Amino acid sequence: MKRLATYIFSAYLIIAAASCTERSESIYESDLKRIDQALERSDEYLRIKQQKISTIENMLNSRGVTSLQQYNIYDQLFLEYQPFQFDKAKEMLDRQLDIALEIGNDSLRLGAMLDKAMLLTTAGFYLEADDVFAQIDTSALGRDQMTEWYNARQKFLHDYQEYVTTSSIEVPDASKITHYQDCILENTPADLPVNRHIRILRMIEDKDFEKAYSENLRFIESLDKDSRDYAVQTYWQGFICENLDRTAEIIKWWTESALCDIRGAIKDNASLCSIAIKLSDPQDTDRAFRYINISLDDALFYNAKLRKVQIASTLPWIIKTYTDSKELQSRYRSRYLIMTTCIALLLLVFCVVTIRLYVKGRRNASEIESKNMQLAEYYHSVIDAEENLKQTNLDLVEANAAKEEYLGLFLSMCSGYLDKLKKNLTRDQFDAELKNFYKTFDTSFLSLYPTFVEEFNALLKEDSRVKIKDGELLSTELRIFALIKLGITQSSHIASLLRYSVNTIYNYRAQVKNAALENRENFEETVKKIGSKR
Repeated sequence: MKRLATYIFSAYLIIAAASCTERSESIYESDLKRIDQALERSDEYLRIKQQKISTIENMLNSRGVTSLQQYNIYDQLFLEYQPFQFDKAKEMLDRQLDIALEIGNDSLRLGAMLDKAMLLTTAGFYLEADDVFAQIDTSALGRDQMTEWYNARQKFLHDYQEYVTTSSIEVPDASKITHYQDCILENTPADLPVNRHIRILRMIEDKDFEKAYSENLRFIESLDKDSRDYAVQTYWQGFICENLDRTAEIIKWWTESALCDIRGAIKDNASLCSIAIKLSDPQDTDRAFRYINISLDDALFYNAKLRKVQIASTLPWIIKTYTDSKELQSRYRSRYLIMTTCIALLLLVFCVVTIRLYVKGRRNASEIESKNMQLAEYYHSVIDAEENLKQTNLDLVEANAAKEEYLGLFLSMCSGYLDKLKKNLTRDQFDAELKNFYKTFDTSFLSLYPTFVEEFNALLKEDSRVKIKDGELLSTELRIFALIKLGITQSSHIASLLRYSVNTIYNYRAQVKNAALENRENFEETVKKIGSKR
């Protein structure tokens, strides 16, 4: 894995350099955009897959579930996990085997063993698969199970011959693969998917790609676009087109396969990696690297060794892209050389300065130590001063909070006294007392926050800023927001203190907030912070 990570990192560096070249529209751009759009929704598709699995798993907890029903539920889970998570798929098969042994059903046991042999084969665990094959008594297999046996064996021998170079298992000859394929063709209907798939593989092995193209196209047209078979056969169609040099169709079919894999949250996939290899144009190197990374993430999630090895082997193809784009980057070489030379000179200067400082430091070690001690003492004094400053700030904050609280209480008491005096005063006398009340409040508030008016206006649009009349300290709008600053936020309370109706207070607040320079929703919170940094 460390070597793989090194390869990927090296490829990334090369791709990053190659991506500096001028970009042009890829001939596959429309197909690649479809893949990119699907990849953006990959998390959504993954959630759907996981929800489906959870729904099936919940069936196991239903009351009265028989052992046979449990076997069938685990079979459904195996089909979901088979292209999704290797370890979980293997676990489902092991549970099926336990149930089959428990109820003594040999047919179910053999069915689970056939599935396990095929799973281990496709994942690249050939020694383990060979052990499972050795445990299967073919004389006890039914007709359909024999077809599965033939298919699993031909797949095992074909893949083993292709991917394994050294092992303790005897290397099979091609005649055995042909024998098992013949058995499938002879014992299954021509329209059965496995029969059609084997016939197409035969055509590919015989290099009859034109016939394989036509036959596979008819097969694809009969498949559900969201099925696993559709993803597999469209991948093979791209492979066939590659051998026919039908460049425009290669990415088309691999795109269909990749889209099917993405929509189905299929982690055991090959098409996206194949597309990355095909993107050899310099302008597609970033995308190729991204696709390779996604393919590697899928392979690690699926956790089968074969796919990880296959993806690792594609990295040289990505690096080859850089080699092909060297000519396009020649104009940057002189710039890189100058930069490298400058860095080398800077390093040389740095080394010289470092050596001189080191020599000087050795000569003045005692002086430096003394200064360090002084600095340490200074540092501790600064820390102490900082702690004192923090405590002072806390005291100031508490003092300001107390002042605000007392001022609010004072206003409430004054307002209450005015209400009591109102019955014993004439209109003119009451207005004079009210005016004096406002002046007292204005003076007290501004003594706490002398810059309140300037800071408040700074929060408003220029044409909406509050202008104070001659003889006034605060306008009605400013008094309203001064009360809000003091923590009195309810319009009914403000209206009671300032002798206005609740609607009037509400309208004043709305009018001022609409004139705010920034977010009106946070305007009052901003007003509360005025003067808090003093």
